[in-house]
Amino acid sequence: MKEFEGSYPNSPLVEVVFEIRFPDEPSVDCKRDVFYEKIRGSFPRVLVPTTKEGGLAALEPYRFESEDKKRVLMIAMNRFAYSARQYARYEQFAAEALKWVILFSETYELPRLNRTGLRYINIIRFSREGGLIPLHRFLKVKIDLPESFPDDFENLSLAFHSRTDGGSITTKIEKVIAADGSHEAILLDFDYAKDKDLRMDHIEEYLEESHANTKSFFEGLITEQYRQYLKGEVL
Repeated sequence: MKEFEGSYPNSPLVEVVFEIRFPDEPSVDCKRDVFYEKIRGSFPRVLVPTTKEGGLAALEPYRFESEDKKRVLMIAMNRFAYSARQYARYEQFAAEALKWVILFSETYELPRLNRTGLRYINIIRFSREGGLIPLHRFLKVKIDLPESFPDDFENLSLAFHSRTDGGSITTKIEKVIAADGSHEAILLDFDYAKDKDLRMDHIEEYLEESHANTKSFFEGLITEQYRQYLKGEVL
């Protein structure tokens, strides 16, 4: 994440999402056009959701994309999210996310919130060493295995949930393959959530808290070797 420890020229960040969830609000579904008229100039591309068998159409989000597809608003009867695939600094992202979240809340007069979530999705490319994933070069993840087993793995899929003073963070670490099959990477996915006594007039505080906790977690998880690479040095 580029602002962590200053500027990271080799940031692995590919997408940031800020989401709010609220009790089912039929007016969001019935008067979607009211909000769209307010965002049409910035998000002209409309993507209608498809419903899986047994799913509820009203709970599947419509997606409104910017012309360059780098910014997205996702809207459903019980949630709203802003996604950015181009991220320079937190302050810029926060200003944009809050702008659209507050506009949405004011349009539909949301009574209360059930949850806020800030998600950072990172893709860390790697080359195998001896057929194994060199996880230790990137992340300080310690798994206590018998001495006869190596610390690196042929495949990888981890997920853990941690509590903080004000919320919780879910972390996923998984080996993924590029859509074109050209390379492998480590998916590092953080989702910081708050779900207790939430009010719209405190939304900026919730976003700031989510960012600060995720930033601290990321900085503590990466190795010093990988940090130097993020700063522009060669591994």
